[in-house]
Amino acid sequence: MGNSVLTWLGRHAMKLAVVAVLAVPAVVSVYDARTKPNDPNLAQLPAPPVSWRQLREAPGQLTNWVNDHFGYRNDLVKLNNRMRFAVFHEFPSVQMASGRNGRYFLAAHGPDELPFQAIRATCAGAVLNPKIAPYINQLFDSYRAAGLAPKLLIAPSSPVVYPEDLPRWLAPRCMGSDTPVRTMLASHTLNATAAASILFPLEQAREIKKSATLFPKTWFHWTGEGLDQIARLSLSTFWQRPLDQAPPLRIKKHLEYSDVSHLFDGVPLQSETVEPDLEGSHVKGCWGESCFPEVEAGKLLRDVSRFSNPQSPARRLLIISDSFGSKISPWYSRYYREVEQFATNNGDRLSPAQLEQLKTYMYRDPAGTDILLLYHDAGAMYKDVLRYATERMLPVPVPAS
Repeated sequence: MGNSVLTWLGRHAMKLAVVAVLAVPAVVSVYDARTKPNDPNLAQLPAPPVSWRQLREAPGQLTNWVNDHFGYRNDLVKLNNRMRFAVFHEFPSVQMASGRNGRYFLAAHGPDELPFQAIRATCAGAVLNPKIAPYINQLFDSYRAAGLAPKLLIAPSSPVVYPEDLPRWLAPRCMGSDTPVRTMLASHTLNATAAASILFPLEQAREIKKSATLFPKTWFHWTGEGLDQIARLSLSTFWQRPLDQAPPLRIKKHLEYSDVSHLFDGVPLQSETVEPDLEGSHVKGCWGESCFPEVEAGKLLRDVSRFSNPQSPARRLLIISDSFGSKISPWYSRYYREVEQFATNNGDRLSPAQLEQLKTYMYRDPAGTDILLLYHDAGAMYKDVLRYATERMLPVPVPAS
């Protein structure tokens, strides 16, 4: 009897081991379902069916619940991500892609986009949205009607700044300068006034990268000491301002996790980043919801920043931007007494009253303020993002006298 049991156990040991391994997270999932509050972002355990329709739907609903609540699910997802990255050097999301020379790229703006969509949108061959140039004309006309003269800085993103680091099959498409932004700037529908107020520093960025960081290898956004050169270029191009009235900002370096780490749980990518040492430079700086107590919108926009440098010329810079704005905004504090940056990504959260309060605040003191609109090339050219982001922020025209 004893020998037959041992023989049976030996014959089925692997099966029993698999059942035992799966039983542990299964028991944990049932325990968690009874003791922890439901996460509204996860599938809910279906109620006992009381109709034939509910009975037919129950298996699928139960499968979704098991998928979302299987014990140690997050740990297993992280382990899967680590293994895929270590063995195949691939990410678990269509949004990220491995390049060459240790660089990684945001490959798609969303999980449902086509592979490499975000890269293709910045490079040669991308189809230009026909609404872009007419809207940019309208944008500058609206500001001019309000007595304001903004400038537009279009930030070249990493695929066109570092095309040599793209996958080999994709690199030739991004090597040249015939990008969608260049197509738009050469468009006959873009009027001369608008064209003269736009800077797309692609060639300059490719030169700057040789001696200074513009994009850390694991980042989507630009950041690094090369942004000071971009800031100086924009000021000399747009406003011909003297650039050395205040001492250079000190810098500091540190290792930081990638700004897109939330897209791939369990793969800890890091890069050395370079940013201004505000305290060492005697600059008062602020990022986030508490920076603008004067307006309610600051808490809702969230991606906002503010800097005050008593050593700089007594002038204010207003930056209206996408998420690239807060990375370069502190570098401008060497050249302005006050720098205020508002990202428009969350502009749809503002009520009409909050929006009007914000515009009144932003466009105050026009004589003492320079206005810089700043959007990266894919955001400016892809799916009409520039228009969606800025049209609610346009100022009220000055009444005709």
